[in-house]
Amino acid sequence: MIIRLAVGACIMVLGAASFVEAQSDIIFERQLDLTLTPAHPAPGQTVQLSIQTYALDLRRSMVVWYVNDREILRGIDRREASVVVGNLGTETAIRVIAEDEEGLVATAEAIIRPTEIDLLWEADSYVPPFYGGRTLPGTNSTIRAQAIARFRTPSGAPIDDSNIVYTWYRNDAIVADGRGKSSVTVSGPSLFGADTLRVVAVSADKTLSAETSVRIPAVDPFVMLHENHPLFGVLYHRSLEPGATTLETEQKVTAVPYFADIVSPGEPSLLYEWTVNGATIAPDPEEPQTLTITAEGYTGPADIELSLMSARDIFLHAVGKWQLVFGEQSRFFSGLNPFGQ
Repeated sequence: MIIRLAVGACIMVLGAASFVEAQSDIIFERQLDLTLTPAHPAPGQTVQLSIQTYALDLRRSMVVWYVNDREILRGIDRREASVVVGNLGTETAIRVIAEDEEGLVATAEAIIRPTEIDLLWEADSYVPPFYGGRTLPGTNSTIRAQAIARFRTPSGAPIDDSNIVYTWYRNDAIVADGRGKSSVTVSGPSLFGADTLRVVAVSADKTLSAETSVRIPAVDPFVMLHENHPLFGVLYHRSLEPGATTLETEQKVTAVPYFADIVSPGEPSLLYEWTVNGATIAPDPEEPQTLTITAEGYTGPADIELSLMSARDIFLHAVGKWQLVFGEQSRFFSGLNPFGQ
């Protein structure tokens, strides 16, 4: 028998009806196109059901919907219905029958087995220690992704990754596939661009499937200033506020690039260009990312500018501006993660 289902692999096709024309020996196949949205439902999710066919006129046909052999809807031209699926491992049987005024019948059947899948990802770009967000792709980044599929048999037993076939797509092009291939490493999006990473998981017996995707935009690396404490070192949990003020006569700050293609802010390929109140300050050869400002006998603003480039990454160019005011009530650093995601 023939049926066309515009759904994914978690829908099992059972069959369709055919009939014999009463006044001839010709056998005609009547079929309904059954569409389920979403194609890969999660446990407890509502699935929208709809039918189409060219075999008979649904506008003048009695349509009856069954879920697990229980009638849920009946009426003329009832092309749509809905059902709430059960827990992981449960099966929901769908059957729909349409009969027109002349007694011609078409049917479709399917089984829905809910599944779950998560897609976790991060970039290999730089973030400081104790950073609480996701690492985002800057220039020349690589994306590491992990799929977590939760498939269960009708008895409730979990299905191991070794019995699941994963297919990975980057912008609709297959980049990896295979049994148990639940993780993948791909190049990140180009500067100012975005990529879509998608994974399709299908059980080895093809009775269960799930799919999910994520859009990953590239970010422009940027730089923040953090206090470099004489006792505790760089305080990565606090960054310099705009218009910060201090009563101290000396302040030490360290620049931290976020989402750059680097291993460390002090690596030799990075080029730091500092200015304070318009004057160029030569970077410390040992710690070019750190600036110490001494304001003995001076009160007023210190306008700090930093341009950060890389000798091996022509696309890296981060610029930052800050103002630090000496001789006023201290309000130096914020206590927030500057880019927590």
